[in-house]
Amino acid sequence: MEEKEETNLLSGLNEKEKEKDKKKEECIIDIVKTPEWDKVIPTIIEAIDQKKNNNSNYLEYPYFRIQNAVQYLPKLDSSSEILNTNQIKELHSRLPSYHQYTSLFKIFSLSIDGSALKSFYNKCEEINNSVLVIKDDDDNIFGAYASEVFTPTSKFSGTGECFLFTFYKGNKIHIYPSTGINDNYMYCDDEQVCFGCSDDYFSLALRNNLLDGYSRYTQTYKNESLNNKDKFVIIKLEVWGFKSK
Repeated sequence: MEEKEETNLLSGLNEKEKEKDKKKEECIIDIVKTPEWDKVIPTIIEAIDQKKNNNSNYLEYPYFRIQNAVQYLPKLDSSSEILNTNQIKELHSRLPSYHQYTSLFKIFSLSIDGSALKSFYNKCEEINNSVLVIKDDDDNIFGAYASEVFTPTSKFSGTGECFLFTFYKGNKIHIYPSTGINDNYMYCDDEQVCFGCSDDYFSLALRNNLLDGYSRYTQTYKNESLNNKDKFVIIKLEVWGFKSK
């Protein structure tokens, strides 16, 4: 009799725990319930459950990107000729979380180091994570986060953490994360520095003189033209690296 009562008691406790867990799950679901996510999440779950790895909707959203929760102004070893304080905060908040409380140091500057691509590669040597920032002749500001070193390997490199960004005449940043449709994240050779590629076009391409380039749509990032007119003339260019405080 006592054994039955103990079993019933344990059963009742388990039910209470299950009810608590259910309420927690409902709270988590409520957090992410927005009109945008309501469209995306069911597609992801369905694709995963059915193991449809060739499902185009699943490939477009291969993982949830973790972004910094707060806007933080990192210390800079020298001032930027391109980004203002608000833009630095906006950009920093979109970097991978392990960069959240790092400082920035200037690796390369067009105005200081010149426009030779060889000099660019020499300055960026062994720097695995960096931010490329460009200002064009129409005052558009845009660029990319590189998850691997800029080096002329003549093959695609990088990871899904790479992304493109543009401010397009404003302080509010717009991010184009990698889609996972292909792994053409970044590309460097003796003639150009590029990000994203499909249908023989790059999402962002810089010529070997680092004075001009173009931006086109690709499936790698599903981006619009970063400067809203495809071709551009580079007025200023900087590359920033990360270091602990």
